[in-house]
Amino acid sequence: MLDLFVVIWIILFLSFLTIIIYGFPAILSAGPIPAHKKGIGKALELAKIKPGEKFYDLGCGDGRVLVKAVKKYDCYGVGYELVFPYYLLAKARAKLYGKSDKIDMKCKNFFKADLQNADVIFCFLTPRLMQKIGKLLKETEIKKGARLVSYGFSIKDMEPVEKIKHSKENWNIYLYKI
Repeated sequence: MLDLFVVIWIILFLSFLTIIIYGFPAILSAGPIPAHKKGIGKALELAKIKPGEKFYDLGCGDGRVLVKAVKKYDCYGVGYELVFPYYLLAKARAKLYGKSDKIDMKCKNFFKADLQNADVIFCFLTPRLMQKIGKLLKETEIKKGARLVSYGFSIKDMEPVEKIKHSKENWNIYLYKI
């Protein structure tokens, strides 16, 4: 019980440091809402990931989607997480599942990410951030044929190639071809 108490205090302390270093937008812009396991599976199936492809998870949180993609599809994963405690959790998860050699974790703002080599980009972000992602995709040189999977929210000015409803959580999952 004491160990759990210490871990909670460490996470709270690191969250406080994150607020000081990056400001409140890092915490408030995309709250930590974990995706449902079946929804993650459906989203990854929709992406049609092939072995060896590069899978980017923007705002990867604790890394559960990233690790699952790398484990199931034998792809190379790149995760961006700005909130330091979640970044540490994602690194630990990758190490725990023995996939740290195939996952590159970055504690960095994904709007400054180099997405040129991405085959698949996964996002579970707020509607406001998804609109910014749409704008970023239009301004960035992305590999032809790359796919973007959005769990939850659409991109206003882009037409999805496919859309499925995840009934368990009442979320939509969108697939865009770039």
